Amino acid sequence: MADRPQLFEQTSQYQHWRFTRESLAKLRAENNRLGVDRVLSGLRQEAKVEDQETSDTRIAEATKNLLTPEEELKLIDFYLQRIKIYVTIYRASKLLKPDALDNIKATAINFMKRFYLHNVVFDYQPKHIMLTCFYLATKVENAFMKIEDFIRPLADAEAKRGSKTQTKSDDVLGLEFIVIQSLQFELAVHHPYRAAYGFYLDMQTFIDEKDALRETYERTAHYIDKSLYTDLVFHYQPSQIALGAFKLAAKEKDLDIDLYLTQRFDARSLELLYSVLDEIQDGITTFAATSNDEAKAIDRKLILCLNPEKNPNSTLYKRTVAVQGDVPYVSDSDSD
Repeated sequence: MADRPQLFEQTSQYQHWRFTRESLAKLRAENNRLGVDRVLSGLRQEAKVEDQETSDTRIAEATKNLLTPEEELKLIDFYLQRIKIYVTIYRASKLLKPDALDNIKATAINFMKRFYLHNVVFDYQPKHIMLTCFYLATKVENAFMKIEDFIRPLADAEAKRGSKTQTKSDDVLGLEFIVIQSLQFELAVHHPYRAAYGFYLDMQTFIDEKDALRETYERTAHYIDKSLYTDLVFHYQPSQIALGAFKLAAKEKDLDIDLYLTQRFDARSLELLYSVLDEIQDGITTFAATSNDEAKAIDRKLILCLNPEKNPNSTLYKRTVAVQGDVPYVSDSDSD
């Protein structure tokens, strides 16, 4: 009789959001190619209702500035990093419980990463999707608040910065169903935090240095936080990522947890596990966030190659809305 699958292997996260590095790169490249095709098609359609010379110039500019899959990823990463800023804002506002913020942050990041497996920045700019994913994450993590309460701290922060624009409730709610549909209505997300706590409790039986172990566990959260921004979530199970983060923290705190591992795993399993943990540790330590300068340069290019069919400022979009009403969302995912 076949072995029963582990609990995590029965989740939608394992079954539908797990990829090899090759398949993930192929998916993103194809997604980018289709997005480029839609941009150029939309610009050609727009040319039919605009001045020909102006349209030719715009098409030439867009073609010259089309983002590569790598540039898309860098821009998405920049806005993923900004989720940390919003965590700080909501922590200060005391609207969300401090112990809920880690999971909300992790879920929002995961939602946004999943969203852009089936969508492109040409159609949906990351700065807009980011807030919707954050708001949706508050609901999923049982920390729901009214949209007015969600917007208020953001508006206050924007006013203090002297921002010319302020976030409105429609900016968030208008994209909510689009995000949920792109997530294939699969909203359960499993994070490494709980697994790390489980390892911490279990290690206390095998490791005598209790203070060092506690400090190591507390430091593990730092490495788990870093892992959220990588693609590790698409390749490994949360428990594996948690253990990889634990290994990094243990090395930093000069704590030997190999005794624990040798007690918990047989030689063959341990050999395979060490290989996985090495890959996870490498993924965490080599990750480099997108800088402000990089993001600004990519954003300037993006402004010139937005899909006019999805851009509310374009002539084509305004004309379509005038004739048909709001533009319906159609996912580009083959799985829908």
